[in-house]
Amino acid sequence: MEKQRKQSKQQSRRRLLKQILKGFLVALFFAAGPQTIFSQTLTNALIRELRITPAQNQQLAVNSDIKFEVVIPYTLPSQIDVSMPEEPENVQFKTLRKVEAGGNGGGTKIEIWFSFSKTGTYIIQPLSIKIKNSRKQIAFMPVKIGINPKEQEPVCVIVTDSGINKNITVAAGQSVKFRLCLQYAVQLVQFNWELPKDSLFVQGKTYEFTEIKQREKVVTDDLIPVSDFEWTPLVTGVMDFPKFNIQAIAYNGDKVTVKLPAIKVNVVKARGKNSNEESSYFSQAFESDYENGGEELVIILSAQEAQIIAELRSKERHSLFGKARKERMEYEKMLGLPYTQKEFKIAWIYICVVITLALVVLMIIFLRKKRSIIHIGIGIALVCMIVLVIYCAVCSNRKYAVSTGGQICSIPEASASIKSELPVCNRVQILDNSGDWYLVRFGETEGWCTKESIIILK
Repeated sequence: MEKQRKQSKQQSRRRLLKQILKGFLVALFFAAGPQTIFSQTLTNALIRELRITPAQNQQLAVNSDIKFEVVIPYTLPSQIDVSMPEEPENVQFKTLRKVEAGGNGGGTKIEIWFSFSKTGTYIIQPLSIKIKNSRKQIAFMPVKIGINPKEQEPVCVIVTDSGINKNITVAAGQSVKFRLCLQYAVQLVQFNWELPKDSLFVQGKTYEFTEIKQREKVVTDDLIPVSDFEWTPLVTGVMDFPKFNIQAIAYNGDKVTVKLPAIKVNVVKARGKNSNEESSYFSQAFESDYENGGEELVIILSAQEAQIIAELRSKERHSLFGKARKERMEYEKMLGLPYTQKEFKIAWIYICVVITLALVVLMIIFLRKKRSIIHIGIGIALVCMIVLVIYCAVCSNRKYAVSTGGQICSIPEASASIKSELPVCNRVQILDNSGDWYLVRFGETEGWCTKESIIILK
C-alpha cells in the first residue's frame, strides 16, 4: 500500500513538471511571436534576391586582391558547401572562406577574393553552392576595375573652364583661371614656375598639399588640388601653357619629375574692342559674358569648399536669426554660386509647439469661464497652429545634402547609365537610400549617387 502511494506521488510530480515545461514553451512561443519563428527560413525567392558584391572600403584596381562577399541568412557554415568559382579571362581566383554572420537571423557570410589583370567591367559567372543537399546559384554584381594607383607615376592635371587638360581659346586681355592638381602623389618635393611672356600671371589660393609634409598614404586616383592661378595673355597668337617645375613622391616611394600636359592656348583679338585701347586688356577680365569657344562657363570648386558650405548650411538650419544665413550667402556669392536656396530653421517647430501649448491652456481657461466668443477665436488659432506644426515637422524631416562632385545614375549600380553630372557645392534633396547609394533630387533631375559624393546637412 505504501509502495503504491509513492508511485502515485512520483507520477503526479512528473505530470506537474510536464505541464510546467509545456507552459514555458508556449509562453516562449508567444513571446517570440509565431510570425518571427516561422519567417526565419531560407526560401528559393530569398536566394534569388542575393547578390555577391565587392566589400566596402577597398580599391577596385588591377593587380590587387579584391574581396567579394554575400550573407546567406538562417544557415550555419556547416550546412553550406561552396564549389570553386569559375575564372573568366583576366581574372584569377585567390581564396574563399565561410564565417558566421551576426545580425538578425544570423547566417553564413561567404567571402571570395579575386585578382584582375586588366581594367574593364567584369561579370563573373554565378557561384554554385549546396545548402542542405540542395544545389543553388548566387549571381555576382558587375564590377568595374580601374587602374592601380600604386603602379602609376604622379601626373599633373590642369583644370580650366574648358575642362581637364583641354586646349583653350581666349581673347587677348581675358583672364584664364585654372587649378593645378596632381594624381598618384604622396608628397610634393618641388613646385615653382616660369613667368610667361607678354601676359599677367597671379597665384591665387594654395592648398594643404603644397606644404612639405607627407600625406596620409591612402591609395586613390582622386585629383589632389595644389594651387589656383589666374593668367591673362596680352598678345594674339598660339601660345604654350605656362611652364611648371614639379617633383613629387609616387606611391612606390620614387621621386619623379612630373610631366605637364600639352595644352595649346589660341589667343584671339578681342571682339568689338580696339586692340590699341589700353583699357581693353583689363576690362574684359571682369566681363561675365565673354567668349569661351561657345562653351558655358564652369565654376571650378573643390570638396573642401563643399564641406564649408555644408557646415554653414547646417549652422543656418539650427540658428534662429539671419546672421548664419547671411554668412552662408556671402560665401556662396564669393564662389559664384546661386544662393537663393534657403534652409528651413529647425527652431521654428519648437516655437510653434510652444505657441500651440499656450493656446491649449488659454482654451481651457476661457472654456471654464464660459466666454464662448473668445474661446472660439482661440480654437481657430489653435487649429491654424496645429496645421503649422505639422507643416514645420514635414519640412524639418526633409533631408538635404551638399554635393562634392560626381555623377547621377539611373539605378544604384556603378555600371548603370549616367543621367547627368552632379556639380560640386550644390544643394540636393535626399529622397531614399539603398546600401551605399542615395536617391537625390537636383533641380528637375532625380537619380542615384554614391554616399561618398554628398555631405549630409545635420
